Amino acid sequence: MFSHRLLLMLCVAHALPAFAQEMVVEGRRLHLGRQGQYEWEENKNRTVDAERLELRFQSKANAAEQTLRIWQREVKLTWPVLLNGRKLGVLTTAETAQECVLAVPAGALRDGENVLLIEAPASLDDIDVGPVVLMEKPVTEAMSGARIDVTVLAAPEGKPTPCRITLTKTDGTLQPLRAEPAGATAVRPGVVYARDGHAVISVPPGDYLLHAGRGFEWSVEKDVVSVKAKETKEVRMSLKREVDTRGWIASDSHIHTLTYSGHGDAKIEERMLTIAGEGIELAISTDHNHHTDYAPAAASAGVAEHFTPVTGNEVTTKHGHFNAFPIQAGAPVVDSREEDWARLMPAIRATPGVKVITLNHPRDLHSGFVPFGAVQFNAKTGKHRQAHALDVDAIEVVTSAAMQSDIHLLYRDWFALLNRGHRIAAVASSDSHDVNRFILGQGRTYAAANDANPAQVDLDEVWRSYQRGKLLVSLGLLCTMKVDDRFGIADLATGLGEKIKVEVAVSGPSWVQADRVELFANGILIREQALKDEHQAGEKARIVWELPRPAHDVHLVAIATGPGVSEAFWEIPRPYQAASKTFTPRVIGSTNPIWIDADGDGYFQSAFAIAQALYQRFGADREKLNEALKRHDESVAIQVESLLSN
Repeated sequence: MFSHRLLLMLCVAHALPAFAQEMVVEGRRLHLGRQGQYEWEENKNRTVDAERLELRFQSKANAAEQTLRIWQREVKLTWPVLLNGRKLGVLTTAETAQECVLAVPAGALRDGENVLLIEAPASLDDIDVGPVVLMEKPVTEAMSGARIDVTVLAAPEGKPTPCRITLTKTDGTLQPLRAEPAGATAVRPGVVYARDGHAVISVPPGDYLLHAGRGFEWSVEKDVVSVKAKETKEVRMSLKREVDTRGWIASDSHIHTLTYSGHGDAKIEERMLTIAGEGIELAISTDHNHHTDYAPAAASAGVAEHFTPVTGNEVTTKHGHFNAFPIQAGAPVVDSREEDWARLMPAIRATPGVKVITLNHPRDLHSGFVPFGAVQFNAKTGKHRQAHALDVDAIEVVTSAAMQSDIHLLYRDWFALLNRGHRIAAVASSDSHDVNRFILGQGRTYAAANDANPAQVDLDEVWRSYQRGKLLVSLGLLCTMKVDDRFGIADLATGLGEKIKVEVAVSGPSWVQADRVELFANGILIREQALKDEHQAGEKARIVWELPRPAHDVHLVAIATGPGVSEAFWEIPRPYQAASKTFTPRVIGSTNPIWIDADGDGYFQSAFAIAQALYQRFGADREKLNEALKRHDESVAIQVESLLSN
């Protein structure tokens, strides 16, 4: 029978063998949640063991610090941990399986019965916990005893490289650890970002899986490491660049720090190491309502040679979040209390230096407002209530820290905007506030620019690419496209023959797979191809389609997808505000449009512009309109109908 509390009376002898020095307070894996409710479909038929966990056990008072280890998974909200009414801390806010390690201060335990409580949050949060182990050692000793000396090099030069090192138990659980040298590493449970590709990791003796990587473009190398008490095991790993991105700059245009945004856990010094370790070449700071200059921190951290920093701002209002960049030093911060886009957008645009504005995570609810919610936006026609003020250069169609249940949802919204006549580019970003919970650069944008020196990126060239839409969207895959071998992303393809050739290339590292590529014209799926990817590194597929020249102008976009990465070294996050209880992780890469000038007049006409011309010609005569629409696609018909219904 279900109980709102799980009461476990454990009579555990305190005097354990000297080599053990630990007490198993709870040996089972327990599912905490709410009876009759479930957050994810996978938990629908699972037994809920408790809403909150209360464990009673026998012990003796502790004169010195001890260590509490709690295995956990899928923790999204705050779960306080209390011992005898004294708060020890909270479970780690992270979905990935890991051990939460908490210090038990001297005097926290008492002779006789003790009560350990893991308190539930107010909202539903299905989690798994257990085993729970109490160790008669302070945290520093409990999480040490052996060392792994890791060196990561970049092939073919064999030089040390900034990197991410992920250490798990053999079952995939992130292993709590310590790492040196201080100042050259950023450390979280199971994760080390190493500035120079070197870290000495302290862990308990045992068997581990070690992964090393440097973001999307690089290989991920794996090693099985067994280390004994007092042993130092040396491991050398070599990373290979697997994805050809020549002529493209890897950008993350949505980055936060705890230092200046006030939440998350990445201090600015740690953030510099994550940027370098994930291979981001253009790092745009976007702390909330703050102008953060990364340049001094990058120089101090010793990573300035690896990327170009840009000062930006996430203008965080009650009616939407907007990134603005670059921003000149000393520029005033936009008044975030402004909610009227007609006044807000000109104020952002007038900020000294600003060349690009992006609308962030437009399907997310913040302060009761959803920029692309049904009240504001018609997802079929692309008509927005504040269309007159929608002065943005790009929208986030992928935000890896705020994923959608339907990975194509924001693409459909974007297609609708393009059909309505907006010239807005699609971008991807991470929106990372953390060292590890949401990986920096997982969602990223590739901007067409000279990439010879990542520390000296030609920013004017980059901003032109953002403004033109000469961008690629990436979350684990990269997709490029050409029309007739001469027109690329953001080009107006004109002077076309009766047939047009569309060539799409899909690339990615060996640790990601692609299984599908699709071609959209005005947001309508016109071609698709299943892909067979045996974990190829680099180019995974090259597809050529021959199409009849469209009857009217259209925008072409290619999208490639594949199964999501589930291992801890690059796990795809669950949706931020889930619209479905089913979670199917996917990776995705897409182009921005190639604009097809079907009538050869040297201009591009949107579906809405074409509909307006038909409406001006035939008025509300549905018979004539219907006859004319036989020569047009559905996107034009939708726009005609919207004009008729006004």
